[in-house]
Amino acid sequence: MKRLTFCFLALLPLLFSCAPIKSSQSDIPAWDEHIPLDSDSSETSSLPKRLSNILSENNSNYHFRKVRWGFSRERVELAEAGNTIFERKDNAIVYKTKLNGVYCRLIYTFKDNRLRTAGYMTITPIPNGDDLIKAAVEKHGVPETHQKYCDGLQEMVWKSHNTVIFANLFPTIEKRTSTAYNYSRRGLLRDLVRNQLPDQEAGKIHYWDGTYAHVDPAFFKQLHEVNVPLSELSFYEKRLMGIILRRGGTTIPGVGTIPN
Repeated sequence: MKRLTFCFLALLPLLFSCAPIKSSQSDIPAWDEHIPLDSDSSETSSLPKRLSNILSENNSNYHFRKVRWGFSRERVELAEAGNTIFERKDNAIVYKTKLNGVYCRLIYTFKDNRLRTAGYMTITPIPNGDDLIKAAVEKHGVPETHQKYCDGLQEMVWKSHNTVIFANLFPTIEKRTSTAYNYSRRGLLRDLVRNQLPDQEAGKIHYWDGTYAHVDPAFFKQLHEVNVPLSELSFYEKRLMGIILRRGGTTIPGVGTIPN
């Protein structure tokens, strides 16, 4: 017995001096490989983004970006992992993003922790706000309805079996520049001038607000079939669906912005 114990103790240094056994590369899931979180390489991604790719549904059948109607706040945040939250409310999550060259708020709204509207909205009135609407038209084609109003507001609607899409464009701010001359629309050649005026009159620059929204069709149907009071809709839902618009005004150099 003493001899066996002595042999075992003699083998201990040999056992611990051996190199540790490495698992084969195939034993390590690809998403679990170490990638620096601050990596700038386009071939690598941060941990939150990799987790998003793993845990989000692995198909392209989404209703908006990488989410589906009815997703919880947690599922939506997971799908947007890597994108910093700009604003968090009980009924909404707001990010900042860029779409077709337009800086926007990216908005998700919830009722009872179920996603029901989402979309993009210009952060402030900008000269190229119409590029937001161009993105919608390029993706969805000719809208089913296209309404133009005398105040310059345009509204477009597309409908499918799983999403109602709404886009609007509104000239919120008219900025007057200090130019010495402007077209009068009168004069000896008034008819010629009227027909050849540029789209943007000299001395005036229009700044636009735009919305590009997606709505759960079940929620949209409920709004039409049930007399839902507007007070039950959140602020961002009213903005996304065009129920309220930013108050416009005219900006005059040296004076400021005069509300319309």
